[in-house]
Amino acid sequence: MLSTRGLTKAYDATVALRDFAFDVQPGEVIGVIGENGAGKSTLMKLLSGIVSPTSGSIELFGKPMHFKKPVDAMHAGIAMVHQELNLIPTLSVEDNLFLGREIGGVTVNRAETRVKAEKLLARVGAKFAPQTLCRELSVAEQQLVEIAKAVSENAKLVIFDEPTAVLSDVESEKLFQLIFDLKAEGISVLYVSHRLPEILRLCDRLVCLRDGVKVGEADPKQMTERQLADMMVGRSIEDVYPPKGQATSDEPFAEFEGFFVRKGEILGLGGLIGSGRTEFCEGLLGLRSPKKWVKRGGKTHQFRSVNEAGWIGYVSEDRKGKGLVTSMSIIDNIGLANLGTLNTNAKRKANADEWIAKLGIKTKTPELPMTSLSGGNQQKCSIAKWLTIQPELLILDEPTRGVDVGAKAEIYQIIADLAANGTAVILISSELPELIGLSHRVVVFKDFAPVGELDREELSESSIMALAAGLGKSESGAA
Repeated sequence: MLSTRGLTKAYDATVALRDFAFDVQPGEVIGVIGENGAGKSTLMKLLSGIVSPTSGSIELFGKPMHFKKPVDAMHAGIAMVHQELNLIPTLSVEDNLFLGREIGGVTVNRAETRVKAEKLLARVGAKFAPQTLCRELSVAEQQLVEIAKAVSENAKLVIFDEPTAVLSDVESEKLFQLIFDLKAEGISVLYVSHRLPEILRLCDRLVCLRDGVKVGEADPKQMTERQLADMMVGRSIEDVYPPKGQATSDEPFAEFEGFFVRKGEILGLGGLIGSGRTEFCEGLLGLRSPKKWVKRGGKTHQFRSVNEAGWIGYVSEDRKGKGLVTSMSIIDNIGLANLGTLNTNAKRKANADEWIAKLGIKTKTPELPMTSLSGGNQQKCSIAKWLTIQPELLILDEPTRGVDVGAKAEIYQIIADLAANGTAVILISSELPELIGLSHRVVVFKDFAPVGELDREELSESSIMALAAGLGKSESGAA
């Protein structure tokens, strides 16, 4: 169905993908794995017409393809669900679904558009109305719109780039069923994910990239998660989660509505998508209403802005929309939260160099724009931005979204080191193993409020999910 030979993409002296060759059969699901910066995103951009190859060929059913823009690939039958959302927030869901190919032309046929939009949304398990503005949707709901848009293109090949990074377990299961349906219809799928259990479950074959080169193909049925991880990084990966130390204080450092966090403690916030964890933290920092309060040192605060909460850092789950200014340089992004101190180019450059080294951010030079980095390296920059202020409390909202297994281990160690040095950490994560592996305690949210707390000895996936579903500890099987 699809063949590439000698596919190469170079940016000046940097070769992002070198001499890539593979074949895709109709109805085949191929997993594409590799660390951040391995060349996965470059391959997807070449296949979907976002960039043109420096050399090499792409053939679709034996016919040479020369995509000059994404619409060319779309018309040829290649659709892509991007990791970074590409919706127009001020337009409705249905207008985003059919943008550029409006039903009825200039005079849009609203009735037919609405019917087709409802069918597409039902296919991906979305519960919101087609006329809803995209800016009113959560990140997870916007991802469902992206998926619906891709499968509406009469595609022969659908590329998924980290599609479950913002989805709940329930939404992810619906996506997996959709992929099985596409396969049954003879539609091929390229599936890019750092979530290795998904690769093992979904894919017929996998391709591994490292430093822009294909280093191997394998049958997922013959592989384990550890073997996949070792294949990606080219070395043996030890335990991903660092040992849990003790909180550096027994007393609450900061108290909120229904829970507290100690100095040196990693407090996990669990719950389903839409449970209100992100909304709570944004309300705490004055980023949305209703504003939340925090008590520290006997004083109660209700912040009107992030600037007022100068001792709190917040790594947003939406790094592209709220965490970074992608048109600015890496240097300037890393210094954004501390411009008062980093008030010269030399200081910002030295600061960026320090955090690039500490977090292992892969870049040719920090003068490049943020858009030059892979998604995982952008996430590291988002974390580095807040570490520059040396926060007393750091809130991390989905900190390893779209980050490969090697980089995850590095970020986990950074989080553990912060706690060991006395920083209070609040961790929001939809990955239950991550929540359990890092947290000293977990507070579970439901309907925008905390509904239960689990100590270290009580932590398990079933106990967290039971509280998230509205069951008590006794019903969850926790100690």
